[in-house]
Amino acid sequence: MKYIAVLDCNNFFVSCERLFRPDLRRQPVVVLSSNDGCVVARSQEVKDIGIAMGVPVFQIKDIIKDKGITTFSSNFTLYRDISARFIAVLKQQIGVMEQYSIDEAFFELEAESESDLYDQLLSIKALIEQSVGIPVSLGAAASKTQAKYINSVAKKSASGVAVGGAGWWSKMSSAIELRDIWGVGRRLQVQYNQAGIVTVADLCALSVSLVGQQFGVVGVRLQAELRGQAQYKVSNVTEAPKSIMSTKSFGETVRSKAVLKDALAFHVNTVASELRAKGLVVSYVSVMMRPSRFSDYVLYQGVESVVLETATNSSGEILRQVFAAVDRLFQSDIPYKKAGIVASGLLPQDMVPVSLWSADVQSDHDGIDEVIDQLQSSYGMKALQRGRQVQNPVWQARSLHVSPAYTTRWSDIKKVTA
Repeated sequence: MKYIAVLDCNNFFVSCERLFRPDLRRQPVVVLSSNDGCVVARSQEVKDIGIAMGVPVFQIKDIIKDKGITTFSSNFTLYRDISARFIAVLKQQIGVMEQYSIDEAFFELEAESESDLYDQLLSIKALIEQSVGIPVSLGAAASKTQAKYINSVAKKSASGVAVGGAGWWSKMSSAIELRDIWGVGRRLQVQYNQAGIVTVADLCALSVSLVGQQFGVVGVRLQAELRGQAQYKVSNVTEAPKSIMSTKSFGETVRSKAVLKDALAFHVNTVASELRAKGLVVSYVSVMMRPSRFSDYVLYQGVESVVLETATNSSGEILRQVFAAVDRLFQSDIPYKKAGIVASGLLPQDMVPVSLWSADVQSDHDGIDEVIDQLQSSYGMKALQRGRQVQNPVWQARSLHVSPAYTTRWSDIKKVTA
């Protein structure tokens, strides 16, 4: 029989930090946003203390001190590298696999029995933890929605593995509330509850036609998934993103146009590099420059969308359009606290519609962009940069507690003395 399984890395950001700090195992740890503003990841010990996700750091600074909580700034370079490692190990073992997020993946397994499936999951868990070094949980069932819930059961089990067969769902569905099911947000939960549907068993007991009348195709698919009838297949094909975003809050407020342009140059180069790596071009770019949401200027909306005459992934061309938008948006009396761009209207590079009225801007910059990409790939993002990208310390995120680049920089590799 074919099953759908999901692998989820436990407290992923925290686990990545602990991988190179074994002294922090079973110790309270939090990971902060890139500007050290709020909590974005918590160890189980911190969850048990009662610290919520997303809470501003200034509100819990006394708790951090009293409880001896270790804090880290987000180190996304490290997290992406560890993510790539566990995905590579999983791909070697699994035929069909779909990466769902930086720390989660769906895959298919064939098993003759539930006990056989359980043993396979245990084997995969042991391999990932031995090869990569971070703890993971695995759950398997007949559909993606069932597997997601079973994975939450696995996280609470001693083995970190769980199987949700038809018998398990028949026994437990009346105790599982829809609010705990993947894809059921607050709005949908209210709609279901207003109709007297609170548990999985309540929804599964209804006729398909009645569910369709009240909740449309989304409700019908959810019901089928919870009945073990897979509606969402596991696919190796990665869909192209609808947009790519790069934004960052500043360590200090900024009132200089030149500094804002430096910050936005960083974001343009980040986005353009990702576009080229994915073989995509952008049709329009939204430029955002905003003050703090806690300031007197909170109602100011410094946002402008720029339509590109010819879709491109050229850093130079995108930068030219973004800088023109900055000139139009900038107000010297606004204390800016955040800036960034969103690239939208993405197309495959080989499907670019060419304008009859403009030169081919893509060909003018391919050589420069290619050289920069190659050098940055081999020697790091700071190996070679465009002159406009100064990285002024005024707009850099604080990141006072960032860990070393253990896996991507030779100088930061851990040294072990025997």
